[in-house]
Amino acid sequence: MKKKIVLTGGPSGGKTTALAIIKENFGGKVEVVKEAATLIYSGGFPRKDGSAPHTYHGQRIIYFVSKELEELAEKIAPEAELIICDRGTLDGAVYWPYGMEDFFKNMNTTVEDELKRYYMVIHLSPPRDENFYQATSVRTEDLKGAMEVDRRILKVWEKHPNRIIINENATYFEKARIIKDIITKTLKEK
Repeated sequence: MKKKIVLTGGPSGGKTTALAIIKENFGGKVEVVKEAATLIYSGGFPRKDGSAPHTYHGQRIIYFVSKELEELAEKIAPEAELIICDRGTLDGAVYWPYGMEDFFKNMNTTVEDELKRYYMVIHLSPPRDENFYQATSVRTEDLKGAMEVDRRILKVWEKHPNRIIINENATYFEKARIIKDIITKTLKEK
């Protein structure tokens, strides 16, 4: 099983910018797993009211699609030395409408099992300045909501033994440079 690194954090934290730079710099040495939520919601999954039933079913789909995408990445990119995931399976727990304990029961897993899936977690906090926060058609939170999601994501991943937090003061390109350095070092470790 290849080492998997998760890029996570609140909305507009810089994950997309970092992933583009990673792919450009490392090519076939890394395989990037796209964010399941973006694929699902931009593909037309109903999200119209943010109700508990919509969120429940959406997060179940996201969890299982994330796992399948990660498994597929290992199979289709045998030459890749690392798998870089745009979010990890634990991220869905912070959106779960019935609490985290219920999330783990529904997914038939535990925090510990999900943490073991990943070699490293890199957390990118969103900018705290509204001038830099970017909403999209898939990202529905305002800046205050993004900060709350970020806080909850920090909490759910807090027990990972190899977690790096890149705070909101770094620009998108600074975050990408830091991540590039981390990946370079990880590739050398083998």
